[in-house]
Amino acid sequence: MTERPVHVKMLIAGQWEDGSDRIEVRNPANPDEVVGTAARGTAADAARAITAAKAAQRGWAKRSFTERARVLGEALDRFAAGTDVRARLYARENGRVLAEALGELRGVPIAQKLALELAPDLDSGRQLRAASGRTLVNYLPYGVVVSIVPWNAPVTLAFLHVIPALLAGNGVVVKPPESCPLALVESLGVISELLPSGLLNVVTGRSSDLGEVLTTHPDVAKIGFTGGIPAARKIMANAAQSIKGVTLELGGNDAAIVLDDADLGDDAMKRMAQGVFAATGQVCMAIKRIYVPESISKPFREAFTRTVDRYVVGDGLEAGVSMGPMHTRKGREDALAMIEDCEKRGAKVNRLGGIHNKATFERGYFVRPTVVTDIEDDAPLMTEEQFCPAIPIATYREIDDAVVRANDTYFGLCASVWSRDTDRALAVARQMEAGTVFVNSHGVTSVNRRAPYGGMKQSGIGRKASIEGILEYLQMQTITTHGELV
Repeated sequence: MTERPVHVKMLIAGQWEDGSDRIEVRNPANPDEVVGTAARGTAADAARAITAAKAAQRGWAKRSFTERARVLGEALDRFAAGTDVRARLYARENGRVLAEALGELRGVPIAQKLALELAPDLDSGRQLRAASGRTLVNYLPYGVVVSIVPWNAPVTLAFLHVIPALLAGNGVVVKPPESCPLALVESLGVISELLPSGLLNVVTGRSSDLGEVLTTHPDVAKIGFTGGIPAARKIMANAAQSIKGVTLELGGNDAAIVLDDADLGDDAMKRMAQGVFAATGQVCMAIKRIYVPESISKPFREAFTRTVDRYVVGDGLEAGVSMGPMHTRKGREDALAMIEDCEKRGAKVNRLGGIHNKATFERGYFVRPTVVTDIEDDAPLMTEEQFCPAIPIATYREIDDAVVRANDTYFGLCASVWSRDTDRALAVARQMEAGTVFVNSHGVTSVNRRAPYGGMKQSGIGRKASIEGILEYLQMQTITTHGELV
């Protein structure tokens, strides 16, 4: 079925505006297919969006948290009504398997409504005893918040910024990813219909054109960014010029430690494989290293490999496909180079899975799910965030050694421990230097959206979700009275 290309415009001050130029968005499974185009915004467009957000924010901030939550809840209901159509568009522009795209978009309103439930608590504020009078702790918005979003899960990650920021009373400017903006812009357009004009703005285009204004403009008070460490360093440097707040979710090199009593059954191996290969391994919080006791290394490899070999690689819109392509040609080239490096080092490389359609496979940015064993700890596949469907399996003798090796990284996003004994697994989990640790699961489908999520070390600053995720977009104001009878 041939589908017509989609074009998305920018949303500035309540109006949809086109640019003088456009950016093409192509299908990673079929790079010859233009899925759509997006307006190429300019620095001037970004500045106008910031000005619009500032103007609209003043009235929005006067409303209570509960009132803002009511409006946002209605907007999320409207978002939920059209997810199936947008999911297909998202799968085409991103490369996701359709089931993954549907799951992500359907999960957005469910997760974000959990944040809205916290509005009454925020309205109440806090009251403390003082020496003479009362101390009140109130929550005030920053003003204008900028959200810069990556391509790998743009709708989920944008809404993790946008809904808490709006609930907090801020105006928002969103910069979608240039290679995957279509479904996100359409989704933001849906919720904007119920918001005050100019409160939510969307500026599409290239980071090289927009990034400087969005991160240095004097009216931007807070930046929410999800992406890589090099870009985060630039954002922090720019933000430092006017002491802007930053919330950063960065990369990960998540370790999974398998204990000697771990369940090696089919269900457990499916959960582990899902933690590795969801979204073709292009997830910050994917399992990227597995440590297995020498005593069970053979049965573990056999069980895990058997599960991985069931994957079918192909166009994510076709029935029977369980893993799609890499998002870009460069991503594919980098993945293949890293796998070839393992072979040059003498590691054992096992390319697995079936190919749904050979012609499609050769045309698109595909990489088969790959398991690498007999690998040294200093190999790039072990030390770097590979962001591809290749997983190294290393062995250990003592659990203390495994913990030290797992923590020997400048990343600290997530980790997992696998054991039949939950208390034993928890004891290991508490030693992991990671912001989120799972037991007997790993990844997006295991996240509790009622709990705060974020990284340690160079995996980020701040937290998303829960009350902590809303407080990221609020400033605390303390008022103390004197001489008041209480």
